[in-house]
This record gives sequence, structure tokens and C-alpha cells, in this order.
Amino acid sequence: MEDDVNQSTSNMVPVALAVFGIVLGGAGLYFGLTANQRLNPIDESVSASATSSAKIEKVINGFQTQVAELAAQMSEQTKTVSRLRIYSSQGEQAVKKLAGELNTNREQIVKTAEMLNEFAAAGFRAAPAPQVASAASNDAEAEATTAAPGVASTYVIASGDNFGKIAGKFGVAVQAILDANPDADPRRLAIGQTIQIPAK
Repeated sequence: MEDDVNQSTSNMVPVALAVFGIVLGGAGLYFGLTANQRLNPIDESVSASATSSAKIEKVINGFQTQVAELAAQMSEQTKTVSRLRIYSSQGEQAVKKLAGELNTNREQIVKTAEMLNEFAAAGFRAAPAPQVASAASNDAEAEATTAAPGVASTYVIASGDNFGKIAGKFGVAVQAILDANPDADPRRLAIGQTIQIPAK
């Protein structure tokens, strides 16, 4: 009977081990399936993260390209500003030079006007275009030019006459004619007006 018990106990050990193995296999299978279910979301999350990283990298590359383009535009703008400064400086120098030339011209005009005023005061006027003298003025000129030297005479103003021309014709100084005719205005000589010609 003791042998039966021993044999029964011996037969139970493999069965127990088999049952234990089945239980362990089932537990392993359960844990494997559970782990797989838990790993699937992690895999999806990792995959989504990789996709996100690729998108972020693409956006960063786009930003880098834009930054490079902006840097190139900034460099071009800096060159343009530099050129504009040079043009502005050249324009300013040209304006200063022009202002200097205008001042010089103004001074020359003032001097010329002063000289013309002096000539006008002395009886010099620009002679008008030559005109045909009348017979009366020709007679007056003939009469005046035939006056004897050293003797005062009279002269009748003809077209185009002025004190400078008359002084040259009679060989006397303009001032002498002015002194001899204090009432005559050398700037307003009238044709037919009689003036005194002083003696030489």
C-alpha cells in the first residue's frame, strides 16, 4: 500500500508541473497581450512625435531660408542707403557751388549796374540804331561844326545824340558840356533842343 501511495505521489508531480506550466504560460500570454496593448499607443505616440519632428524641422528650414533672404535684402538696402548718402553729398556740394556762382554773378551784375549808372549820370547813353538825319539836323550839325575854335557856339540835338557823342564831335570834355548846360538833363535830350558848346 505504501508503494501505491508513493507511486500515486510520483504521478501527481508531473501533473502538478504540467498544470503549473499551463498556468505560467497563460499568465505569460496574458501579460504579453496586455503589454502589447499598452505598447501600441506608445508606438503611435512615438510615430506621431517623429512626424511632428519632421514637420517642425521643415518649418525651421523654411524660417532659416526666410532669414537668409531677409539678410540679403538688408544688405542690399544698406548698399542703397550708402549710395543715397553719396548722391546727397554730391547734390549738396553742387548746390553750394551753384550758390557761389550765383553770388559771383550777382556781384558782377551789381558792379555793371553801378558802372551804367555812372555813365548815365555823365551823359553817356547807348546810341539807338542809326537813322537818316533830317535836313534841318544836317544844317545844324554843319553850322555847329563850322564854329571857329576858341569860340563858344550852340548845337541843336539830333536823333541819336548824347553828350559823349557831342563832346567827341567838338573835341571838348563831357564835363565842360555839362557845366555849360546846367539846365539840360543828359538822360533826357530832345531832338531839336539847343545846347551850348563851350570853347576849346
